[in-house]
Amino acid sequence: MSETRHCFHIRLLLYYLQAEPRKRTVTDAAHFLGKSKVAVSRALSELEKQGFVERAASRKTVLSAYGGKVAEEYRRKLGIAQTYLQSLDLPPLQAKEDAMAAITAGFSEEYFKRMEERQQHMQIKENFAGRQSFSGSELCEQLDDGSYTLPFVIYREHIQHGNMISMGNRGFEHPCELIVKNHVGMLYLTIATVRARSAQSGAILEGRVQGLQYQMGDSFFPAGQEGRYVYFPVSALHFVSMGRGREQILHGSVCMKMHCNAGTLHMPESTAVFTVMIC
Repeated sequence: MSETRHCFHIRLLLYYLQAEPRKRTVTDAAHFLGKSKVAVSRALSELEKQGFVERAASRKTVLSAYGGKVAEEYRRKLGIAQTYLQSLDLPPLQAKEDAMAAITAGFSEEYFKRMEERQQHMQIKENFAGRQSFSGSELCEQLDDGSYTLPFVIYREHIQHGNMISMGNRGFEHPCELIVKNHVGMLYLTIATVRARSAQSGAILEGRVQGLQYQMGDSFFPAGQEGRYVYFPVSALHFVSMGRGREQILHGSVCMKMHCNAGTLHMPESTAVFTVMIC
């Protein structure tokens, strides 16, 4: 079924997914959806031709395996959109109607993914409303298992020529990924290749981060590494809360040491401040 399928067909699939078995009839569907029995029968006939519903042994219409999968996907997207819109203070009925409009308009999977991420961020901020500071461990205690993408910036330890951004900020792909399992979180950074012109020779040099250490307490510990990924525990970060309501920003930071190679040159180890934001 095309994502732009008529709203009525989508509602009908959702009805047959969620209704009690004894109420999966034309009469009950028509009553629930506010349509005539003729309209429901015609829609079911079209859905049957396209393989979304089928006739059971009792001659009752049921979702096919394929139809059930499609309906579940619609339900998932509807839940994401409706929850997000209600978090923006839309009345429940309006949020449901607008969420259905987003589905019938054929918005991409990426759209719903971003919407879900925004909702996750808003929920995190709500959990820490009124807190001025907290640890990375406390953050993960409030998070469900899963993956969260977060923007980050790596700052110099000391400003040079008015520039606060560390060269290490270019040494990783953005954003980073927070993976939580059993309320324990790890931050994953993807190493990127940095190209820059040498101030001495004018040649283009390529460099990559070769090692990273993070500070916890008074000591530095080596980050884990798997191929292009380096990772370290979120418990190393300290968070502060800035602003209120929807304007609130949670800002986490940790001191780290990095060294990299550029061509045949080994660059000296540098200290920087890794910061992550939940906006």
